[in-house]
Amino acid sequence: MNFRIAQEEDLTTLNTISVAAKAYWGYPEAWMQHWHDELTLTTENLINEHVLVLEVDDTIIGFSSLIENNDNYEILHLWLLPTHIGKGFGGKLLEATIEHCVNSNKEIIVEADPHAEAFYQHHGFTTFDKVESFPKGRFLPLMRRKKTAKP
Repeated sequence: MNFRIAQEEDLTTLNTISVAAKAYWGYPEAWMQHWHDELTLTTENLINEHVLVLEVDDTIIGFSSLIENNDNYEILHLWLLPTHIGKGFGGKLLEATIEHCVNSNKEIIVEADPHAEAFYQHHGFTTFDKVESFPKGRFLPLMRRKKTAKP
C-alpha cells in the first residue's frame, strides 16, 4: 500500500473511481448525471486541494481530496474502487489524508453521503447538522472531528 500526491496524469483514473464508487450505492442514473461535475476532478483541483492517491500493487484503488479553509479543513472527496469498499482501505486513506494534509488542530469537516455517515462516525466524526442535497428532500450529514480525535 502506497500513498502519494495525485498527478495530472491520474485524473482520468480518479474520475472513473469517484463515479464508480458513487454508483456502488445504487443511485438512479439521472442522479448520477446530475452529480457528474461534483464527482469530477480537474487540474484546478490538483492545484488548489490536497489530493492523495492510494495505490495497491502499483494500481490506484482510491483517492481523497481536502482543502484548508480559514476555520477548518474540509474533506471534499474520499473514494475507493467498489471492489475495495468495506476492506479497511477507506479508513487507512482517511487517516493518511489527515496525517499528511492537516497541519493544525483546526476542525475537519465533511459533507458526507448518507451511506458514508457510519464510516465517518467509526473514525471519530460526529454529525452536527444536515444540508439539503439533490433531489429535493434528500439531506447530507455535515460531520466534524478534530485532528487528534481518533476512534
